[in-house]
Amino acid sequence: MGLMRTGAIAIIVLFAIFLFSGLARNEKISLPCEEPLAYNIGIFDRRFGITQKDFLSALAEAETIWEESAGKELFIYLPETGDLSINLIYDYRQEITKTLENLGKVVEEDESTYEEMQSKYVLLKAEYDNLENLYDAQVKVLNEQNDAYQAKVEIWNNGKRNSKAQFDELENERIDLQAKVAELKALEKQLNEKVAEVNSLAERLNRLANSLNLNAEKFNTVGASRGETFTGGMFLSADEGRSIDIYEFSNREKLVRILAHELGHALGLEHLDDSQAIMYYLNEGETSVLTQTDLAALRALCGGM
Repeated sequence: MGLMRTGAIAIIVLFAIFLFSGLARNEKISLPCEEPLAYNIGIFDRRFGITQKDFLSALAEAETIWEESAGKELFIYLPETGDLSINLIYDYRQEITKTLENLGKVVEEDESTYEEMQSKYVLLKAEYDNLENLYDAQVKVLNEQNDAYQAKVEIWNNGKRNSKAQFDELENERIDLQAKVAELKALEKQLNEKVAEVNSLAERLNRLANSLNLNAEKFNTVGASRGETFTGGMFLSADEGRSIDIYEFSNREKLVRILAHELGHALGLEHLDDSQAIMYYLNEGETSVLTQTDLAALRALCGGM
């Protein structure tokens, strides 16, 4: 959740800001699941065609996926004071989805025009895929570095925490991770600029839609080809606060799963090697319930429940 998969990888940029922003070295972290995570709605772009009421309803359903299994309240909506901001951000991802979905019409035209349209589509797809592959590669590297960093943070947290050299090393790694996030943001900017070119082509394609036979099997329009990964959402924890950004979803079921996945990251869960799990990095599952793998990870995180 191709031209672009719905989410390559959910970036878990947990900078351990609770440890290192104005850090007192002997400060301990409260255990996960002890208190509900309070969230609010931040950016809400209505171009998705969903009301805030329906979005909150999907959020409540995503909460329930975790809370029914935990047997306790893990999240709470506090619109004025919630410190986890959940944003609905309309950008190149949803724009491309909508644009290409409009190309699924079946019409008639001469063969030469059809071939011209096909070559333009293929060229656009190749250009966009190249940008996406670059983005995905950088995300993969960042996730690996962040996982290594989190392991070191856990060792520090459970240790004596009296080594200045170790502390300085962790601080330098945190700063480096922040710089890499900035690089990813710059790449996202390039992708957003690319959407102007896509829109220009889409306008020409729509004018030809009444005379072209757009073969869905050849073009693999959005519904069949974007894949169902979690780049449609992202959890971030940085100096300015924690947030969940939702970029793309094709239907309510996918929205609920993306929200549940990112809420899992907000709790502190990482990706799981179970293709049906909510916390699997691909949005392949068909049900909105936790798998045994999800449950085991939740129990480990929350102290057994």
